[in-house]
Amino acid sequence: MTTITIPEHYGQSIVIALGVIPVLGFIHGTLVGNLRKAAAVPYPHHYATVEQCKSNPKAHQFNCAQRAHGNFLENAPQTMLSILVAGLKYPSAAAGLGAVWVVLRCLFLYGYIYSSKPQGKGRYMGGLFWFAQAGLWGLAGLGVAWELL
Repeated sequence: MTTITIPEHYGQSIVIALGVIPVLGFIHGTLVGNLRKAAAVPYPHHYATVEQCKSNPKAHQFNCAQRAHGNFLENAPQTMLSILVAGLKYPSAAAGLGAVWVVLRCLFLYGYIYSSKPQGKGRYMGGLFWFAQAGLWGLAGLGVAWELL
């Protein structure tokens, strides 16, 4: 039988993984919804067409917001799980890396939607989130390996 001991500062990991990251997801969804209206992209269409983007700058901005949201949704679950697993052994480090990930994701979102750089290249402002995410994977792996040894 395996016993899981919750460390003293594990609450920090919970706040980031189950509090801050879902709020960021809500912010993504709100921005996409608002820009959908401004771009006049009807449901169930996922993106504005090339023609819509040429005639309405908000349509391109909507596409950028939609893609940033999609990228967030692709990465958030594994990041949340990594924070929760890594936090069992390294609670402060996991919460710290999770917080860095959130800040970088905010920069990614802002750069993607509001930068004047072509082809959404403003997203590179927060592109270093991959390093925080990789650090969380490593911490989670170390924590699991530590318990197995």
